Amino acid sequence: MELLQDENKVKEWAEANSESIGLNRSKIEAKYIWNPGGFVNQSYRITDGQTFRHLKLSQEQKAVGLKQWVKISEHLTYNYKAPRLIREITQEITSGYSYGLVFDFIEGKPLSSISDPLPVIEKVLRSLHQLHTDKGIRMAVVSEDEDYNYAAAFTDEYINRFEEDLQIIRAEKHLLDFVTADTLDWFDTEVEALRIMVSQHPSFQRKASDIVHNDVNWQNILVNDNNEFWIIDWDDLTVFGDAAMDYSVLLWPLYKSKDWTYCRDLVIDLAGLAILERIEFYFRAKLLDDVIDVLADYVEAEQVPELKEMAQKRAKEIHLRAYPEYLSLYAT
Repeated sequence: MELLQDENKVKEWAEANSESIGLNRSKIEAKYIWNPGGFVNQSYRITDGQTFRHLKLSQEQKAVGLKQWVKISEHLTYNYKAPRLIREITQEITSGYSYGLVFDFIEGKPLSSISDPLPVIEKVLRSLHQLHTDKGIRMAVVSEDEDYNYAAAFTDEYINRFEEDLQIIRAEKHLLDFVTADTLDWFDTEVEALRIMVSQHPSFQRKASDIVHNDVNWQNILVNDNNEFWIIDWDDLTVFGDAAMDYSVLLWPLYKSKDWTYCRDLVIDLAGLAILERIEFYFRAKLLDDVIDVLADYVEAEQVPELKEMAQKRAKEIHLRAYPEYLSLYAT
């Protein structure tokens, strides 16, 4: 990836399409937005100095989620304060990225940066509970998979990703001098053990029929000074998911904190007691994700020289913090 070159390509596209995206052609600037979660998609902030837009680009083979978002964009904006969709893009702007969407740019701070997140989290929990049984979305997103259960949903979300990550990590092991071969073997063993536990656990045998955002981490919840919130990045939404996934990602930063009991009781009020067993497994997977997935991010950062040092520093720090924590909580 050539960052400056890609920014210029986005700028040129925005100038040529300024009227359709509501910007002044003569003053347009484009800036790449680094997503700490990886380099799968590309995001840019486009502005003419007064109005701001968010451009999200995807490779064609990975654009399914964005195309689904288009179908339900108005519903998501009205009911869940998703960014307003402005236009769809079906041409290649940067090399290899042939599909994209332009949204309003949300001027808010990530939930992770505010001093008292609990009031916002309470509102987000209620919004997620509404989402998980949203009939409007289910009718709009037509799909069939009657035999898909919670164990399969967990496997798709975490186990398959871990296995893909480990392939990337092993292929470029020479870049990771702080990870031993024995550690990688242990990762394989742990991922397989988690897969077996979930596949056999009674609480994961029910049909997966929850409508799930799938990535409500605190970076994807933006908050203004009045504690109004927006939920962004809806391209991983599925209508065959597990509500425990959303609750676990949102509440993981509060697990073991003084606020966890309050949040746990609120989830029970909203979704019932049975979901807690699955949330515990999702918490375990979330922490293992901080151990393994960031190593794949570390490797992939080699492709972006301008961000390499910052991205690799972040990935290494997260891994070195999460690995001993995981061992202390779950290793036998």
